[in-house]
Amino acid sequence: MNKNQLLKLIIDHSETKLIRLLEEKKDKFDFEIKQLKVGDIVVSEDVAIERKTGSDYISSIIDGRLFPQLMKMLDTYPNTILILESLNELVFETTGMNLSSIYGSLAYIAYKMGVAVIPTRDIEDTLIVIERIAYREQIEDIKPVMSRRAPKGMSIEDRRAFALEGLIDTGPKKAQSLIVKFGTPYEVFEGIKNTEITYTKTGNPKGIEGPLKDIPGFGWKYVKKNKELLIG
Repeated sequence: MNKNQLLKLIIDHSETKLIRLLEEKKDKFDFEIKQLKVGDIVVSEDVAIERKTGSDYISSIIDGRLFPQLMKMLDTYPNTILILESLNELVFETTGMNLSSIYGSLAYIAYKMGVAVIPTRDIEDTLIVIERIAYREQIEDIKPVMSRRAPKGMSIEDRRAFALEGLIDTGPKKAQSLIVKFGTPYEVFEGIKNTEITYTKTGNPKGIEGPLKDIPGFGWKYVKKNKELLIG
């Protein structure tokens, strides 16, 4: 790998241990921390990874989280990978789930759902796996890293809101507020462009006038950032 070419990752803010490890390896990785809707690590536009420790894997089966999580990932990214970390003897001894159920779930995930399952001994091994996947995707195949892909079954209204989440400081609630007010992303963009920042006599920004004025939660900082995004 070119020494100057860093591997790019988007990582969920909840992955605190992995983030700390990545902080020590800034000579290899350029990573962005976000609240991801699906997956724990996004490696490219096609690949997302769910990382689970052995104990978390078993608890996610018991509380019903596991399969919906993986189904959402499969509906969003063409290649979904489950890294299963530290599923060892200690986990087997302390869990109340029998081995046939544990391995049965893994067989179903790999065979029926088509999710690649990669076991690792610990978090250091997990990072090695992530690095190799990122290298193949970004260096060998030259695919960009994207945290946002529209799920296949999304309605037109949801797709419009999803598109607006690409604006700066725009989460699902703000995107929905904009759709309710303007109807389409195009009209939202026009509304942002036609909203003006107002200033005090001393030249400091104080508010906004125009289409976004009456929508709660949208101030001059939001308008300034997104005007720069949309029109430079």
